[in-house]
Order: sequence, then structure tokens, then C-alpha cells
Amino acid sequence: LRQAMMPKLSLVSGTLAVLLAALLGNAPGVPEWKYDLPNIVEEEKGETIQFTGGDGTTTLTGRLFYPTGRKKQTPVVVLAHGFGLTQDCSLDIFVNAFNDAGFATFTFDYATFGASEGFPRHVINPSGQIADLHAAIDVIEKTDSLQVDTSKIGLWGTSYGGGHVLVAAASQNPSIRAVVSQVPALGSGAESVLATLMRTPHMTTVALAKTLLASMKWALLGIVGKTWYVPLHGLLGSAAMMQNEGDNEGYAALLPPGGGKYGHRNAASVGSVFRVLMHRPINSVASVVAPSLLIAAEHDTLCPVEQVVKAAEIIEGAELLVLPGLGHFDVYSGDALKEILSSTINFFQKHLK
Repeated sequence: LRQAMMPKLSLVSGTLAVLLAALLGNAPGVPEWKYDLPNIVEEEKGETIQFTGGDGTTTLTGRLFYPTGRKKQTPVVVLAHGFGLTQDCSLDIFVNAFNDAGFATFTFDYATFGASEGFPRHVINPSGQIADLHAAIDVIEKTDSLQVDTSKIGLWGTSYGGGHVLVAAASQNPSIRAVVSQVPALGSGAESVLATLMRTPHMTTVALAKTLLASMKWALLGIVGKTWYVPLHGLLGSAAMMQNEGDNEGYAALLPPGGGKYGHRNAASVGSVFRVLMHRPINSVASVVAPSLLIAAEHDTLCPVEQVVKAAEIIEGAELLVLPGLGHFDVYSGDALKEILSSTINFFQKHLK
């Protein structure tokens, strides 16, 4: 009987192997791309600063911008960008506004992104990015040649970076004197997936199936030291990590033409998905003691207003600004941007000067 079953089992296993290979061959996403160490582009404005990231080995690249007509010991605002974004992705609006208000600003790229080193590229590691933010604060505090007041550091973060600055502030570093968290991601990725599933069950189920397929290919490639990527942003029903209504267009509007100086790509390692699913910044906000301003958009599907309101209630003395009728990406332009810049600058002037 056993001998009679062997040919059938071989046929079944062979068929399954062929089907699996066919499925994985059509898995959504892209493979690794050729990567050389970034050639740092010097610019007329700003000072390039390279420093060791939060892992103790990777070299990160940041830029320090001084206000016009600066005086020594200028307060400095450290900016933490959002999900998969780099310092040349529309941060200049905020940098210029803060500089004009008399603050120095420091932007930087997380490990594996932009001008910073790290391989494989485009790995979103929330705890690693928060460690990189701490490293950025540390280099500002300990580099004597910088003309900044290291006792007056402000943190500004948007979207995923909005969660990062609150977690960093929870360390209660006395140099951190003010925190602005703009449309922050405070819940876990799993909560976000569940909310999307409830809004659009059919298309989200399709998206989850595609992500599962991409994950299988990523796992198999990992055996031979390779990785696989899914899109950072895309349309509903794709394998993209952000695919709520308006995400694809809103995210793309923040990107520099052609990917910018350091070749930004619409890709994140599939391994990023699993890290993002469990990261939940709101668990840390009770430890924040620095004055904090939290900004929310009423109709934000990526970073729900309810979570921002809850965080503002938890953080003692926190100020809250809710922008009515707006979605997540509406805060980067128009009247909403003007209101945000005004409120943010007033807040920093109150607590940093």
C-alpha cells in the first residue's frame, strides 16, 4: 500500500511545488536594487553633519540650518519625518519657517534611507528609528562647535515621526524643552489594518492576501540573504503599506521629483510590515513631561483623531489642536499648513526662547 501511494504523493507534492513557484513568481513587489554608499551632496544652505546612528555602527547624515542673522546659543528644533520619508521630502517648508522665526533646525535621515547608510535599504524599524532620533539629539548636545543652545532643544515630528518624538520625549531628557507632534501615528499597525478592514472589507482582504504572498517570497529569499519589497503607498487592494483613500496621492505629493538627490523609492522591505504591526507609541506617552503640542486632523484615517485626543489627555498639560474637516495629508498645504505653522512657532517661542 505504501509503495502504491508513493507515486500519488510525489505527484501531489510536485503539483503543489509548481503552484507555489507560480504564485511566488507573481508575488507583488520588487527585488533589491543596486546600492552604493551615498554621495553626499553639499548645498549652499545648511551644514552637513554625519554621526553614528542608534545601532552604534551605521553612519547617518543630517543637516543643520541656522536662522538668518543668528546669535550664538540659538535654540534648535530637531525634525523627525514620517513613514518612509527622507529629509528632502517637503521638510523645507518647516525648516524655513522655523529658521525665519529664529530657531536653528536639524534634519536627518533614518538608517537605510536617503543620505544615511544601512543595508538592505528602506527597512522601517520603529525602535531603530527612535534610537536614531536619540542619536541625533545626542550629536546636537555633544558637538561643541555647533552654535546652538543645547539646553533648549525642541522636537518636531510628523505622522510616523510624530509618534517617534513623543516616545523620545518619554526619556525625560532635560534638554528637550518642547515637543510638537503633528498628525502622529500613535496606535499599532495592527489597529490601522483592522480599521481599514472594517471600512473596506473586500478590498482590504485582497490587499492582505497579496501581502501574505509577498511575505512568503520575502521569507524564502531571506534564506539566501536577499529581501523583497512592497510599496510604501498605493491604491486600495494593493500590497502597499498605506492605501487608504487619498494616501497614494497625498504621499506622492511630498516626494521630490525623480526621487530626489538620494533616489527615494516607493518601497519598504516586507520585514518592515511585521515591525510596524506591533509598534504602539501611545503606550509611552504617559512618561512625557516636556511641554507638548499635539495636532490632529478630524478625518485622518491613517492617524485617527481619537488616538491623538487620548494622548493629549494622558500627557500632563499637553495642548491640542484639531483641524476640522481635514484628512492626514491636508496638513501639508494651504490654509491648514499656515495655521499649523503659526501655532507651532508660537508654541516653540513660548517654551524655547
